[in-house]
Amino acid sequence: MVAPLYFLEVFHVKNQQVTNTSIDAFSGKITNYERAMLEFGIQDISEIADSLEGRMNHKYFRRRLIFGHTDAKKVFEAIEAKKPFAIMTGIKPTGKYHIGSLITCNEVLYYQSLGAKVYFCIADMEGYLHNGVPLERAHQIAIDNIADILALGLEPKTAYIYKQSEEHNVLRLASLFSRNVTYNMMRAIYGEQAFGAYQSALIQIGDILLPQLPDYEGPLPTITPVGLEQAPHSRLSRDIARKKIHQERFGFILPSFTFHKILGSLDGGQKMSKSAGTAFILTLSETEKSLQRKISNIITGGRETKREQKAKGGRIDDCRIFDLFKFYFTDDDQLLTKREHACKSGELLCGECKQELFDQALPFIEKHCEKKEQKLALARQLVEGQK
Repeated sequence: MVAPLYFLEVFHVKNQQVTNTSIDAFSGKITNYERAMLEFGIQDISEIADSLEGRMNHKYFRRRLIFGHTDAKKVFEAIEAKKPFAIMTGIKPTGKYHIGSLITCNEVLYYQSLGAKVYFCIADMEGYLHNGVPLERAHQIAIDNIADILALGLEPKTAYIYKQSEEHNVLRLASLFSRNVTYNMMRAIYGEQAFGAYQSALIQIGDILLPQLPDYEGPLPTITPVGLEQAPHSRLSRDIARKKIHQERFGFILPSFTFHKILGSLDGGQKMSKSAGTAFILTLSETEKSLQRKISNIITGGRETKREQKAKGGRIDDCRIFDLFKFYFTDDDQLLTKREHACKSGELLCGECKQELFDQALPFIEKHCEKKEQKLALARQLVEGQK
């Protein structure tokens, strides 16, 4: 079990004051959003995104689903100048790929379309160290997950897909970096954790900086899209990259990050994750029956009675149905605004909204499963390619 965080402690690490975090990066819990933004120096992304002549005009920017960044301007400038840059991402192979992870995948596909080389990590070491998933089991899950990613549109020709446990450069970097961190530094950034959690964090920093090694892309701008709960990894990676010993040896360009909102679980929880249980997540392999059951039980912002709903309108900020339309199932901003107005005015009832979601989600999942079936052989080849 992850120990609670201690929010008021302050540590001095080599003359640098580091405040204990309001985020648990391993459980995904955030106790104070405003403090987290200030603590990790996350800036509003709209100013730099709006300045790029429309090339960043993605619905995630327009809808503030991507809301923050750390040092992303240099990556956006590389995009505008058509210079090389890389995007680093990954997935922890602990279960079925679900729709809560789709926002990250869509960001990766978007940056790949703008010229990024994709580094896609299968975080099997993290899955073992933090979740206890054996590497052999993670291997099989990874094949299934990568088939999902390929079906969603990842172009393997401009992607490097690897397992942490078999990428010796990542493990080597993690070992090198461990020489220059202390327990107090890790505790200040991550809170009190089991040693394996700290170890997995260092491995993730190896992932983030891997693209910049000479045998890969060499030092170049890199970006990693994450939820706010992953901000501790952004801090640690930049702290390590800027250390003199690593600058002299590798010449790292400080990695950049964008921060997106997190889709909550179907029961109203803060984050849709595999740890929430299969009843509270939507996978990309739902059957018609399971999809119907989950959507019928999803939490909404509806009132107690139909009469009250029509009189007072829905509470859209509490509605997972609207969130799913906003994140994935409505591309047209005007249609999304129309749905919002209809809900708040009481014109649209929750049952109608659920049916509309089912009518859109079912064909999406069915088409995805067809594509995925065709990608399984390639996924196996890519996952096993390092052997």
